[in-house]
Amino acid sequence: MQKILEIENLSVNYPVSSGLFNETKEYIHALNHVSLDIYKGEVLGLVGESGCGKSTLGKAVLRLITPEGRVLFENKNIMDFDKKEIKAFRKNAQLIFQNPFSSLNPRMTIKEILREPLVVHGIRDKKIIDEKIKNILNMTGLNEETLTRYPHEFSGGQRQRIAIARALILRPEFLVADEPVSALDVSIQAQIVKLLLELKEKMQLTILFVSHDLGVVKYISDRIAVMYLGEIVEIAPAEELFKNPKHPYTKALISAVPTVGEKRNIESIKLEGDLPSPKNPPRACKFHTRCPYAMEICKQESPKNIAFSKNHFAKCHLYDTGILREN
Repeated sequence: MQKILEIENLSVNYPVSSGLFNETKEYIHALNHVSLDIYKGEVLGLVGESGCGKSTLGKAVLRLITPEGRVLFENKNIMDFDKKEIKAFRKNAQLIFQNPFSSLNPRMTIKEILREPLVVHGIRDKKIIDEKIKNILNMTGLNEETLTRYPHEFSGGQRQRIAIARALILRPEFLVADEPVSALDVSIQAQIVKLLLELKEKMQLTILFVSHDLGVVKYISDRIAVMYLGEIVEIAPAEELFKNPKHPYTKALISAVPTVGEKRNIESIKLEGDLPSPKNPPRACKFHTRCPYAMEICKQESPKNIAFSKNHFAKCHLYDTGILREN
């Protein structure tokens, strides 16, 4: 498969200022040397608890924030792009924000909202603009009557459709969907997820789908990456991850997914305690403070990435010490 995005050793540290002179005395370690490949045409789900760095990763790969490390988009490092190259990249890589209630400008009509990205990227012919707006409305299940109205006149699901239409009107190749359904009712969530899958096929999109909801991620994703305190601890094809999870944190997340009349084929793990602060994360394996299988080595050395199959990797000392077999 062809890689559309290669993430290499990405780190993000947010300075925390305090005191009389606003001095930077500590940092929030949002991402810690994250490496990840995203393949053309796939939906890669990114899951983890709130505060683990998922949204930061999504913003970093679009260079909405400036991380340390490299992000190669179609073999070009976007960290080296000048203003002109970044503008061209923005046309090919777009973001759907989490909250449709705050991501749309309340003072603009829907037509103005959809027209704006076209004008910014040099399309000023009224006929072409109207045609592109009409096409994207049809694709996202909106009608032309919506164009004269304002965001506050719509429901949450309709607003998210408008946000999706705005993100896709430029026909990007790559889309970051940052918790796009978490602010919506469950019935509306299903409609939006179904819409994203339909648009992925029609527009040949590659999607990084960020969510804390494993149930939604399982349905939409080809592969799933599990994140804990700024690190990818496991990555595998969606079906394989649910059938044969390796990392204790992944097992705990799957254990928490509600099931009706379905027998689980994995051991149930209940997480104890809260997510440690990213200001002062645990040393070595960051999960050892909550892991029921933690050993002395977990407090001293960071685990290496272990391959269980061609597409299944996890970081856990239970396997590199030989306590558990790689099956």
